[in-house]
Amino acid sequence: MTEQLDIPAYWEIYPQSVRLSLSYFEQRIPVSVRGSGLSPQFISSNPAVAYVDDDGSLVSGMQIGNAMIMAWDSDARQSLRHLNVEVRDPSWFANHPDFLLDLGTSVHLVGSVVDALNARPLAGVLVTIRRSEEGPIVAQQITDASGQYEMELFEGLYVYEASTPNYIDAHGLLNVLESGSSGQNIVLSPELNGQVARIVLQWGLNPRDLDSHLRGPQPGGGTFHVYYSTDYVQDCGELDVDDTSSYGPETITMHRLVAGTYRYSVHDYTNRNSSTSTGLAGSGATVKVFYYDGREYTFNVPNQPGTVWNVFEINGTTGAITALNQMEFESNPGSVGI
Repeated sequence: MTEQLDIPAYWEIYPQSVRLSLSYFEQRIPVSVRGSGLSPQFISSNPAVAYVDDDGSLVSGMQIGNAMIMAWDSDARQSLRHLNVEVRDPSWFANHPDFLLDLGTSVHLVGSVVDALNARPLAGVLVTIRRSEEGPIVAQQITDASGQYEMELFEGLYVYEASTPNYIDAHGLLNVLESGSSGQNIVLSPELNGQVARIVLQWGLNPRDLDSHLRGPQPGGGTFHVYYSTDYVQDCGELDVDDTSSYGPETITMHRLVAGTYRYSVHDYTNRNSSTSTGLAGSGATVKVFYYDGREYTFNVPNQPGTVWNVFEINGTTGAITALNQMEFESNPGSVGI
């Protein structure tokens, strides 16, 4: 377009180009105009990727793609400026040569893969590491006879997948740090064979003893409570693994659903008599649920005091799972989950 003499030809919009990583939260960047006292008007070629709001902030990061923000400094639209926006998948940044100048510290990572039903090591499991769920593979290895894998990775957050025949694929986050990593020990659940769900609890070194508790309705009436003291209730569920020496896994398998409410809880048995303990909150505990219809859920312990973590409930009629994530204090294992 031809500039009019009465409109400053030197005005500019800043920034002129932006490259962002995909985010599921709005990213906002202030946009400024230099060389003109007028308030520009903005139009986006792709508002789903980026646009400028009424406050003059670039809003972006919700969808991968490109957008051109066109700006005019007058109602006559005789002086046009552009702001180019690119929103990329996080893996693009993680693996693009322009962004690999400082990868941090190289870490020799050793992890293991075990069976959820008996905690025995699993050989022949393919472990795949990516920077993001859809990103390119950065490392891959098959576990040895002792269920171990070893990799050289730079510090940072990764996504892992572990797979082997007759087991449900496992997915999760791997935080690699020189001072110590989390998520490197993977638990695989055998495929469900008529069961409703398999619930797997893992945690860190402390507290040494966390216990799984499942309550729900019995098919013939009444209720059941599966935990270390009653590890099997016919047609209801069973405690497959009871771990009392840190890390887990501690596993419960649900056999069927009937009308009523099921509740799964985690009890800090080590600190059960404390009314102020934060040991459970600091345990790094995670609960994975492998559901009969292929759904997979992950729950992380809240950062709140308590010796009981009420994790989720299942509607026995609809099969719907509802997160609770409630913390409370209880010393008596027999009363957990009530």
